[in-house]
Amino acid sequence: MTTSTPAPSEAGLDLMTRLNAYLEDVASTLGIRMDSCTADLTGPVTASLRLNWRLPGFPERDADLVWHEEHGWSAAVATQSGDDHHVVVAYLGGRSVASPPRLVARFAETLRTGDHQDCWPGPPTLRTAGGPSALAKELSAWA
Repeated sequence: MTTSTPAPSEAGLDLMTRLNAYLEDVASTLGIRMDSCTADLTGPVTASLRLNWRLPGFPERDADLVWHEEHGWSAAVATQSGDDHHVVVAYLGGRSVASPPRLVARFAETLRTGDHQDCWPGPPTLRTAGGPSALAKELSAWA
């Protein structure tokens, strides 16, 4: 896993540990290797898991599950330009940014089959960014 982070404070190290553990659980549930995962702790905290399949309707584009500290999980496809830009096509929604891995896997499966009826069309605000300690608390079930 690749992680971008500023000089880690104690709170930042706690957040990194919990986020890595959460992402490992999600990746394992999805059958994805951690070397396809990236995280950026520079704020807002985000992470991305490269899927090993493509979304219906976008057969020529790589697809990722993207995690955002305020919106939780979404699915995104690479833009045509070939750079690292992505376009979000659906959001998981839910009650927490730390949705259980099985729920993230179910979200991914509905996307893989082209069934988007349970997906959010726009970004839900599940929490407001509040620094590494607050986010680490949100991820407290991991690590």
